Amino acid sequence: MLKRFTSEFGGTSRGLRRSRLVVAVAVLATVGSVGVQAEASTPKHPDWHSYVLAPSSPQVTPVDVETRGDVTHPKTLVSGKDKGKDKDKDKGKPKATTLTTVAGGAPASVLLDFGKDIAGTPYFDITAVEGTPTLSLATSEARRYIRTPASTTVSAAASSGATQVTVASTANLEVGNTITFGTGTTAQTRTVTAFDAAAKTVSFQPSLSGDVPAQTAAVSAPGAPSSDESRGLAGVGGIDTLQPTATGRISAGYHPGFRFALLTLTSPGSISISAAGVDFQGVRATPADYKGWFLSDDDQLNKMWYSGAYTLQLNLKPAGLNGLADKRIYDGAKRDRSIWTGDLLVQGPTAISTLGDEGADYVKSSIDVLLATQRADGAIPGSPDFRKGSNPAGSPLFYSNNYSGYGARAAIDYYRYTGDKDYITKILPALRAELAYNDRSLTANHLVASNDRDYWQASQTGEVTKYSIDYYILLKEMAWLERQVGSATIADEHGAKADQIKEAVNAKLWNPQLGAYGQSSVHPDVLVEDANALALQYGFVPAERRDSVLKALKTLWTPYGAIMGPGLVDPTGHTIEPFGNGMETAARFTVGDAGGAFDLMRRTWGPMVDKSNPLYTGGFWEFKNDDGGVNRATASLAHGWAASPTVQLTEQVLGVTPVDPGYATWSIKPHTGDLKWAQGSVPTQYGDIAVNWQSKANASKFTLHASTPRDTTGTIAVPVTDRSTVKINGRTVYTRGGCTAYKGTVTDGYARFTVPGGTYDITVSRG
Repeated sequence: MLKRFTSEFGGTSRGLRRSRLVVAVAVLATVGSVGVQAEASTPKHPDWHSYVLAPSSPQVTPVDVETRGDVTHPKTLVSGKDKGKDKDKDKGKPKATTLTTVAGGAPASVLLDFGKDIAGTPYFDITAVEGTPTLSLATSEARRYIRTPASTTVSAAASSGATQVTVASTANLEVGNTITFGTGTTAQTRTVTAFDAAAKTVSFQPSLSGDVPAQTAAVSAPGAPSSDESRGLAGVGGIDTLQPTATGRISAGYHPGFRFALLTLTSPGSISISAAGVDFQGVRATPADYKGWFLSDDDQLNKMWYSGAYTLQLNLKPAGLNGLADKRIYDGAKRDRSIWTGDLLVQGPTAISTLGDEGADYVKSSIDVLLATQRADGAIPGSPDFRKGSNPAGSPLFYSNNYSGYGARAAIDYYRYTGDKDYITKILPALRAELAYNDRSLTANHLVASNDRDYWQASQTGEVTKYSIDYYILLKEMAWLERQVGSATIADEHGAKADQIKEAVNAKLWNPQLGAYGQSSVHPDVLVEDANALALQYGFVPAERRDSVLKALKTLWTPYGAIMGPGLVDPTGHTIEPFGNGMETAARFTVGDAGGAFDLMRRTWGPMVDKSNPLYTGGFWEFKNDDGGVNRATASLAHGWAASPTVQLTEQVLGVTPVDPGYATWSIKPHTGDLKWAQGSVPTQYGDIAVNWQSKANASKFTLHASTPRDTTGTIAVPVTDRSTVKINGRTVYTRGGCTAYKGTVTDGYARFTVPGGTYDITVSRG
């Protein structure tokens, strides 16, 4: 058996079902709701279906509507809820929603809320048209970014009594908005009645009550319709202009990743709409499409698992969409809508563990796109299809040395999860070339100094701790791969070089004053989350230093997650990166701090699954600021690199991880923390692995049921003390601190047993 090598965000890679389906437990019946179970009993018919977030129908309708201006019967657009009063005339049918805009009046608009992020083509069923109406349609993931207030200055002084002023810009002005000149006690707020973009004038009522000097600030509210999409990057989206001339259905363009749609009648006229919705375009995974699932007694953690799965689905570009024949995993639903290697480290395991074969196809296709743009020197682009503009294929962006290595690791992960030997053998030369490219940044001190950037975009100079650990991880993974399909001699060379890096990191980058590793040789006094988390997870930290590093990391915690490090920010001012927080939760699980891992998960991802949060999309966010929000409209609120809770809840809490490719050999080792029970299923090429464990509240008993595929082998580890008794299928296999069967061993409070594929009922009675 080869030693298991864990991945950065979830534990290990996972295999994939490609042959038969083994029905290990009955999981598809949905009976009642799931909450905290009395006496830690798991439900016999778990209702995990209720957590699935994808729309149940390909035609998605709004769940709420708001209006501005002259709009009648708006609730009709919410599943036809607005009934007409004259039932003899309209026979009780909902009356059409009518928008009317008059010259000089506020444009009529409806803001449609779909409750969560979706993707597709908005449509409107028109029943009446008066005049020559022009409609604009803008979409946004967050309500706050569906309008942008005007922010300008007065170009020429205006006297008291004036009803018009000249401004530097009329951008984002809208008739009916308020406009405020000045600030504080001298501010004057008026209502916009007209503006002229060419003359740069704005008219308002009532007249000014005092003089307004030149250069006075002028700000409007609530602003003009705006889109949070970045069309230059994504190649799709932006504000649509619609000009209906007759009754019938009118459709807008494709919009990826939005919760809100704002329809505005921008010109004088009237239009009546009987229905509105979105033709969903993307991967709409219903419960029947899930090949893996998870459930526990903690409702918030359950929501996280399925939010991560839905985030991944929103990132999937099906074959043929947007003019591209292949399948791709994009980084975000709305932005950048490009493949990114760092994101694939989280997205690959998420796709395979939730969608099985279908998810694996997306991973493989994305790796193909990456390798098709590999440079002659071995470098893999951070993104092979960046900045699409008018070209849906985009162009490769060779982002950094580290991101090149991430691409190779994503390919190795694919093999570990699927066991697709033919594919990995075919691309092995490309992966070897990438490793040689990365090796150029290794210094004589056996540390990495690439002087470039990582996921939070700022360049890091000197010998960088995280870059060195990342290269260590790549060497170890390549060594594992060489032993599977390549050369044992090469594998040994990689292993020896990796060991030199580990020794150098501990000798040169440990800072006793921090009680942790410094950022780099240039910034040895800067505490960073990512490097210290990886050092814990990958065994760099000696046992006697673990508590010190865990304590140091906790100094970076806020109510909204952990910051990257003191003074570290991305270019838009974000300080909390879920990508990095996922490294820390994985590390805490690895060293036995499940409680700390759960605590950080709840801080970072808890607000994202709270439907009352104004930024809720059903997906996970790209990053956060110090207040737990985001700083810019284009911030992605359904971003793949943030989906690590899905992988970790499967691999660390349910406890199922692959050891050999495709789960030919597997490991089951649950980290229970404060949970009472957890259960779920993992797809592999040999069949499902199903696990169901319970932990009594008083810690007197732990039980685990595992159903694993035939023709596989694995280990099952359960928590024990010296006073515990362990039975497997009724046979005593551990007592008085020692194992008596199944090649049992005891390490770090777990008794581990090696077993062939089959069904196992394990009880741990704690004395």
